Amino acid sequence: MRTLTEDMTNSILGNQAVPGPGPLAPRRPLFGINPILGDIDYRTNYGMAKYNALQTKLTKRYSKGLSGAVVWTWSHNMANTMGANSSTRPQNSNCSACEWGNVPEDRRHMVVINHVYELPFGYGRQYLSKGLMSHIVGNWDISGVWTMYSGAHFGPTLASSVSNAIGSSALAPAERPNVIGNPNLPSGQRTITAWFNKDAFSSPAQFTFGNSGTGVLVGPGYFNVDAGIHRNFAIKERIKMSFRWELFNSFNRANFTNPNAQIGGTSAGIISNTLAARVMQAALKLTF
Repeated sequence: MRTLTEDMTNSILGNQAVPGPGPLAPRRPLFGINPILGDIDYRTNYGMAKYNALQTKLTKRYSKGLSGAVVWTWSHNMANTMGANSSTRPQNSNCSACEWGNVPEDRRHMVVINHVYELPFGYGRQYLSKGLMSHIVGNWDISGVWTMYSGAHFGPTLASSVSNAIGSSALAPAERPNVIGNPNLPSGQRTITAWFNKDAFSSPAQFTFGNSGTGVLVGPGYFNVDAGIHRNFAIKERIKMSFRWELFNSFNRANFTNPNAQIGGTSAGIISNTLAARVMQAALKLTF
């Protein structure tokens, strides 16, 4: 079991207006000092992150041409900020604790399997170790990395401002809706056109901030297999050639990105993108 707690420096929207009707300027804290002051990029160490994990590893040592390992991690990663280089700011500058929640990198389960298998054919191996066939079909190796993650966390935002406390500058943080139910659908009900329950969110009362957390939604899981086929050719004692054929996303599986989560927009809950499709590459290397 591993626990990590960290303080982080990040931006907060300084001189943010108090929610309310009318122009922003009179409701800004520094209006009495200088009426023309707008949003201020204020950096401070308000941020806090906590990571808890259970990590296990099972290793198969090399024997009969096979070696490999299985690594499983159960983890929970929470924070009230997104790191020093992020432009994410609290929607309410007076409540950084309201930002506490699951971070986008939070995946509860992560399994990675890697292996290398020397096929039992060819010189020095169990079968066809001599003769012409040993040179034709021998000395092939197969490797692979199997990666399986549960879904990443993400949060909803409002399509338009309700608080009237945030300006239109590049520093403006996103506002969030209210949560009135469980927004995550059962796995059997999730589709690429309705990944989460939009009815679990509602628009906050005018001139208020929404109560939704930052990472209350869970996105699609991830499954990927990268495979490789390799062979070494001994041309002469000091001259060798190696051939590699590698496949990334070998099964060409569609790994979907998170859906649109802008509540009030027409695309809320819809997944419109996938990660990379299968890619193959081959290479020859001569060593002398």
